[in-house]
Parts: sequence; structure tokens; C-alpha cells
Amino acid sequence: MIVTHVDVVYVLLYDQTTEKILTVQNERFWSLPGGKREHGEMLIDAAVREVKEETGLDVEIGPVIHIREKVIGEEHATFITFRGEILGGALGTTDAEIQRIEWKPLLEAEALMPYLGNIRELLDRNASYGIEDKEEN
Repeated sequence: MIVTHVDVVYVLLYDQTTEKILTVQNERFWSLPGGKREHGEMLIDAAVREVKEETGLDVEIGPVIHIREKVIGEEHATFITFRGEILGGALGTTDAEIQRIEWKPLLEAEALMPYLGNIRELLDRNASYGIEDKEEN
């Protein structure tokens, strides 16, 4: 029985010059920078916050490029991946869960994160994402 729902956001940061994407390694696996959305937080704000915490970088969030779902124990998780652009900051982390931050070639990243599929195809995807104004009662 599913008890809770969580949204997890990731950001794909791609360096066209080197054809590499930024990845992070925690205790268990490699992933794109990202993490759980906090209660009341917009997805885009969670993505910016998580990238900053895990990599030290300031980013601008672009379109949604990948969505998937998974039931993990009693949690129903929705994983939303955005494309992003680096605006500044310095590579590094204060997040105790992150063990390494590395730029990986596309094929290596695909092998480490098979759930993303063909990363080059993701770079060409654009789904709209918007935030509606709060309704006033």
C-alpha cells in the first residue's frame, strides 16, 4: 500500500565543448544533481536548491526533458528531470551524502544511469513547464 508521494527533481547540465554531463555520486549510485522537493516548494525552486547544495553551482532551469515514476516501499516517487544552464558558482559540495562530483562522457553517464535512456535525445527534448499564479479567495 502506497502511503506517501514524493517529487524528486534532477537537472541535466551539459557541456557542449567536452560533450560531458555533470554527475554526482552518493553512497549508493551516480545520478544527475537533484533531490526531493520540500513541502510547499515549487519544482523549479527545488531543482535550483538541490543543484546548489550538491554541486555549489548556480543554475537556470530550462524545460522538462524526462519524467518517470517508481514505487519504492511505501513511497510513490515521481522523478522530473529539467535541462539547466550554469550561471556561476564554484564546483564543490557541503552535502554529506555527495561523495564525488564529475563531468562524465555521455556513454559513461548512460551506463551509470540507464533509467535516463539516450541522453543525447534528452538534450533535444522540450516540454513546457510553468507556474500558475496562486488563486486569491
